Amino acid sequence: MTAIIVFLIILVLGVVSFTASFGKKNQTTTMTVENTGNSASSVTRSSNSREKIDTDLIFDSNCIVDELGWFDDADAAGKTLEDFFDATGVQPYIYFKDYDASLTTNSEKEEYAKQWYEDNIDNEGTFLFIYFAEEDTDNDVGYMYYVCGYDIESVMDEEACDIFWDYVDKYWYTDLSTDDMITEIFNSLADAIM
Repeated sequence: MTAIIVFLIILVLGVVSFTASFGKKNQTTTMTVENTGNSASSVTRSSNSREKIDTDLIFDSNCIVDELGWFDDADAAGKTLEDFFDATGVQPYIYFKDYDASLTTNSEKEEYAKQWYEDNIDNEGTFLFIYFAEEDTDNDVGYMYYVCGYDIESVMDEEACDIFWDYVDKYWYTDLSTDDMITEIFNSLADAIM
């Protein structure tokens, strides 16, 4: 009974912390992952039929920026994300941002993410996932946010993004390396939504 109550509290907190907005250029959503201690958390089942996006993009394996030094080999991990691209047509991009004392609110972090997409990604076919580290990088879970280019909305719709967050929640606190965790999140996502 206690486990059910804890789960419901976490679920309510998760819904409250989940916000969605539509920016000038991109669809964006945020999530703060709480340690539920349950790496086998449930994953939303996809109910939508999606088709791979046909764009002129060529997969870019240089798609991980790791300012935290959490990846063992960001270049190799980036190459493993090609399976996600091949299944969806969506270019994944992961940015683990070091703590930045000037970004004091979630709103400032969201604006930073949107501007970073604008300044660094020259297409509308990318799914950018940013992790903003806290000052105590090793002990505090940071703020997580994504930005979707307009061209990927048919694949990365609201349901697919909910499934993405489910996989982040499922794998974030496992014993997987950061490299394997990110690969597992994106490969599982592709399998679930396509």
